[in-house]
Amino acid sequence: MDADAWDQAFRWLWPTAFAVAQLKLESFLPEDIEDVAIESLEELVEKVKDIHEVEELKPLTASIAHHRAISRLREHFAKKRGGGQTESLEARRDAGTSDCDPAGGDSPLDELGQTELAVLLGEIQTDLKPEQRAIISDSFLHGLSYDRIAAKHGVALGSVGVYLKRGLEGIRRCGARHPELLKELEAFLR
Repeated sequence: MDADAWDQAFRWLWPTAFAVAQLKLESFLPEDIEDVAIESLEELVEKVKDIHEVEELKPLTASIAHHRAISRLREHFAKKRGGGQTESLEARRDAGTSDCDPAGGDSPLDELGQTELAVLLGEIQTDLKPEQRAIISDSFLHGLSYDRIAAKHGVALGSVGVYLKRGLEGIRRCGARHPELLKELEAFLR
């Protein structure tokens, strides 16, 4: 591709890369927005040979920028919380240390993980029936109890579990077609 074509592609794709980086980084690392957008476009150049249609470029750009921004935030918070060093939970338990953050805390990293999980679930749920999507969302994303889900959707309490089971089976089938999304989702659920 010649220089003029890349200039046009840059002008067309830059707003997407910048907007995604800005959405993820503005609250915590606003000074890194442009860097992440540029790095995203550089990575896109390496992957453009795998693209079959021009319409795939913007979504791919957005995905790359999203993942780069998330990585940058994770690095930042890891350094902030201990210089990137990790310690096993078993070692902390054995040492009697109990200063671990509680699950579901209000840290920015927890919120980031929930947001990223919501995006992944949204992408994976596209093949599910609307009722299954709604009940999975209420259970996993909003943390509603079976009682509240049943009341909200007007279904029997026992049906909530059935909807969840069938929805998760649908997600697994979808994940077989999109293994990269399933891999990321499984990493979050561990």
